[in-house]
Amino acid sequence: MKALPSQTQVYSAPLVALHKLDKRFPGTHALKAVDLDFFHGEIHAIAGENGAGKSTLIKTLTGAYARTSGEIVWEGKQVALATPQEAIALGIIAVHQEMVLCPHLTVAANMFLGREDTWLSLIDDRSIRLKAQRVLDELGFELPARAMLGALPIGRQQLVAAARTAIRGAKLIIFDEPTAYLARKETEQLFRLIHRLNRQGVTIAYISHRLEEIFELADRVSVLRDGSLVSTQCIAEINEQRLIRDMVNRPISDLHHKERFDFGETLLDVQHLSGPGFEDISMTVRRGEVVGLYGLIGAGRSDFVQSVFGRHRSSAGEMYWRGGSYRPADEASAMKTGVALVPESRRDPGLFLDLGVGDNLNITIFERLTKRFLIDSKSEANRARKQINDLRIAASSIGNTRQLSGGNQQKLVIGKWLNHGAELFIFDEPTAGVDVGTKAEIYRLFAELLRAGAGILLISSYLPEVYDLSDTLHVFRRGRLVASHDHREPPQERILSEAIGEPPHLTH
Repeated sequence: MKALPSQTQVYSAPLVALHKLDKRFPGTHALKAVDLDFFHGEIHAIAGENGAGKSTLIKTLTGAYARTSGEIVWEGKQVALATPQEAIALGIIAVHQEMVLCPHLTVAANMFLGREDTWLSLIDDRSIRLKAQRVLDELGFELPARAMLGALPIGRQQLVAAARTAIRGAKLIIFDEPTAYLARKETEQLFRLIHRLNRQGVTIAYISHRLEEIFELADRVSVLRDGSLVSTQCIAEINEQRLIRDMVNRPISDLHHKERFDFGETLLDVQHLSGPGFEDISMTVRRGEVVGLYGLIGAGRSDFVQSVFGRHRSSAGEMYWRGGSYRPADEASAMKTGVALVPESRRDPGLFLDLGVGDNLNITIFERLTKRFLIDSKSEANRARKQINDLRIAASSIGNTRQLSGGNQQKLVIGKWLNHGAELFIFDEPTAGVDVGTKAEIYRLFAELLRAGAGILLISSYLPEVYDLSDTLHVFRRGRLVASHDHREPPQERILSEAIGEPPHLTH
């Protein structure tokens, strides 16, 4: 880790300086006269709750949004940053939490998109693939350059986006929640890349809700709240409690809120199930129980729950629902049984971004709201309003889903299944990219579900989360279930070693 700067350290002139940066949308004041500097060669973290203005700041810096007022000074000269092309030409590139790559192209094609090698005016696929593989191997990313991007888990796609950025000669790279879908091994690979870029003089703006990452990586941290800059501090002179207080303006204790409930009947019983991406999996989920699934990216956890939800057909083994045979032909039959899936990508299968908030909340129950072939608009509005209020979603029932912050979008995905009234909830990376306040709300929601008699299957690549919340924790590696533990039974180092396949290195 680099030596941390102190508040008295003298920096050189900033690479980019924001003076009274302001951004307004109809009915929303997203950024309020923000003054902020990013210095040459620093790692500068940006923290804040969902809706604090972080995404608006990124999009203004990358030319996606035109500022309402204020100045942006780049290397001492005022710039417009009116288009993404202008930002890229200056050397400003963002690695977004939500993928902006091409899933129908290979990893290599995505890495060199727009910068392809040609031979006789034709794209030289072999040359591009070889160059991409060299880069990936050099970075320590265990990724095949010839693979189709869309066939990879979201976390590995995130590494491809990082690798693509690393070879583009940027001066300022903005990482927006880059580890949201990464397990620890992939996170370590990404951190090595960030340190390498930083040693080469690249300025890093790092946005994360995982506070331990900010303290591990950053030189300075700035906090946004309600569109305003609250503070900028050197990491050496701030602690986690102070940072949380700046972010949410209230103390948060016991973040991984876990209530214990008596277990009820067995909802799901899986015996020796095999399917695409997993093999010979056996487990049960009871009422009142959180069953956690931990493993590295590609370990088979998401593939397994996709079969439980009827999205993929299993090839061997049996499943039982409340004692009876359970073999869902499709998602609709799983939903009818009482199984709900909150997917790891809320923007893809999770939400209909072009529909309103109310439509998304009621999408699973429109059949119940229909009378004589027409939807009962009053019942529809009441149902939506209840979930908006209960989950504290920052939107009206007719609001635009696409414009919601990531945390509010995640609440929306959860809310539609609460409307449905499922009994088994499968949460795949439910807190990826959400702030500490929203995480606490989601954990309290878990407790409410368990209290009502539901069971939860929880997938998380964030080991402290799945370790603290799970009553039973299963460890996946290379498509197989390799270990099972009761609540907090082994140390976290052992869990990680089981997931990686290496002997534990424990300290005493």
